[in-house]
Amino acid sequence: MRWIALAVMIGLPLPALALSCMPYNAISAFQDAAKSSDDYVVVLGNLSFDEKHLPQVDWNRQEDVKPDNYLTGRIAGKSLTRSGFTNAFQRQIDINVQCFGPWCGGLSTGRTLVFLKRKDRAYLLETNPCGGFAHGDPSNETLNKIEACMRGERCDADLPRR
Repeated sequence: MRWIALAVMIGLPLPALALSCMPYNAISAFQDAAKSSDDYVVVLGNLSFDEKHLPQVDWNRQEDVKPDNYLTGRIAGKSLTRSGFTNAFQRQIDINVQCFGPWCGGLSTGRTLVFLKRKDRAYLLETNPCGGFAHGDPSNETLNKIEACMRGERCDADLPRR
């Protein structure tokens, strides 16, 4: 039986071997942003950008995939305070969709929970194939947990990934 598994693995092309990432959800992102020396703003809102600018992987030319892929977007919604998502927030943002080899972060338009790195008056959203700081259409359970984290209450990352 081991020989069959070995033969299958040898016969698979490199792209078929998946990238392995640790589980990473919005609570993990909150904890990472809170520990960072950078300033972050947490926003729940409508993310918009031109999806045709997302990196496209040509599996026959994997070595040509750039690790950083910058585009611009916009988010309109509410930023997080100790009282919840209460402050109006509408800004143009920079987006970096990172790739690890041929695997690239996913991102889509629509209702999204984002963690924006703030530098001067600019905001940067970073995402990568193992997670990142964008979480599309978060559940109420996730939002309640993020609000609890902001208030300094229990903030463990045991929510399902969403």
